[in-house]
Amino acid sequence: MSLVFPKTAAIEMTKEKIMLNCDTCGNPYQEGPHRYEGHKLHRYGGIMVCDGCWQGNHDGWNPHFEPILLGILKEKGLPVPERNEQGLLPRE
Repeated sequence: MSLVFPKTAAIEMTKEKIMLNCDTCGNPYQEGPHRYEGHKLHRYGGIMVCDGCWQGNHDGWNPHFEPILLGILKEKGLPVPERNEQGLLPRE
């Protein structure tokens, strides 16, 4: 026995997706339903970054993101975190 779903179910699902912009690169990412591509950075005041930024900076933030991250820290009154062994701002 196989289940058959009406084709409209898939269409309705896509209408409900929430698209947000990454706080570091500005690219859109999906936050629901069933896909959650954003990552919350508590150390940087709770900003949200996309999967690409999260995965691409696993060993520390690329220097071209530093002005954005340092600006966010300053705006939120948060301290600049200690740099990692590679001299990069830590991802989390």
